[in-house]
Amino acid sequence: MEIEQPAFGRRLRRLRLESGLTQGDLAGGPVSTSYISRIESGSRLPSAETLRHLAGKLGLGVAELASSDGVQASWGATMAEVSTALADNDLPRVIDLLESRSELPARLPEDWAWQALWARSRARCEMKDPVGRREDLRQLVVLTRKWESPCLLGRLLVELSGAERKLGGITEARTAAQEAVCLVDGFPAGTHALKVSARLALIAAETEAGLLAQAAARIPDVLRMAADAPSELGVQAYWTCSGVRIRQGLFQEGRTLIEQALAAMDSRRDLLGWARLRLAAVSLQLRCPDPSSPEIQTWLQEAADALRYVGEPIHHAELTAVSARVHLMEGRPADARREAAAAENTGLLTFHDRLRTTLLRAEATIRLGRNQQGVRLAQSVAEEAEAAGYLDLAAEAWKAVAVAKELPPAM
Repeated sequence: MEIEQPAFGRRLRRLRLESGLTQGDLAGGPVSTSYISRIESGSRLPSAETLRHLAGKLGLGVAELASSDGVQASWGATMAEVSTALADNDLPRVIDLLESRSELPARLPEDWAWQALWARSRARCEMKDPVGRREDLRQLVVLTRKWESPCLLGRLLVELSGAERKLGGITEARTAAQEAVCLVDGFPAGTHALKVSARLALIAAETEAGLLAQAAARIPDVLRMAADAPSELGVQAYWTCSGVRIRQGLFQEGRTLIEQALAAMDSRRDLLGWARLRLAAVSLQLRCPDPSSPEIQTWLQEAADALRYVGEPIHHAELTAVSARVHLMEGRPADARREAAAAENTGLLTFHDRLRTTLLRAEATIRLGRNQQGVRLAQSVAEEAEAAGYLDLAAEAWKAVAVAKELPPAM
């Protein structure tokens, strides 16, 4: 009977744990605890006598213990169904197939677990399940750390950084992005695009954490590298760096960068990205000292028109939130307050966008003469942002609180 390691060791460990046994419980006679440990690690092959002993302890037949064909066949069929469901874009079926398997991922060989987690993370991404996707990415990172694959681990860390940032884990997002940058920079065979993506993830996390000096220091290097990157990545680089410059108060440079992004984005290749870039341009323009610009309405209308065809609920929520900011800038606080509340109520905004939209609603409430209500709302944003590590946004919210408290009471 042929035994293959390390597959047998993984199977033995799984069966032992399922039976609630320790390595010491399996030991006895000629089989020591250290011998069992070496078998489970894959460094030793069990003898025929050891197989009989282990099978007896586990209440199995020797052939049943030694064979993993049943597990492989079962998971082979499952993953074939998963692949077919993904090809058919039947995402709920993918989730059902994988979540019905209790052995994912602890009871599976690592290669099977990785493939299953990756497929489920893709499905959850498409189904807009950010919490589930983040959990799958965390488990994928743990598995991938066991392999010598820095590029694969770097890519996963970049994705994990974005997933953490969307859910408010700004410290975790920075940590993941920092590790990704170190990994891909230390691996000569790493792709140029991945190196740019890792830096953009780190800049985004640092910017939202209020670490503008650190983010800004990376801009020259990123823009230089982006010149040789795929066009979509170049657009992302201009977009991300523009946000840093405008937050620094370098408004002209920020406008130039977002204009470069707008000029480089082709709606025929990516209409959704083209629309979302216009929403980003509106948001950045509204941060400038003189936000009123005829381009704002043009960009907003172009985005709205495009999203009618390709937008999903989350993109319409983003459009509503940006529209609320435009209403406030144009002196329509009641409209701004209504639109901000509508965007929040979707439950689809990212952590940062949700807090910023709530702060906008607080400012609109204050302008409507409801100072105490607006102050309480702005203070709640400040406290939540501060607790999560979004120091830049927390500072904005505390400033809004201070300004509102100095206003005369409404008559």
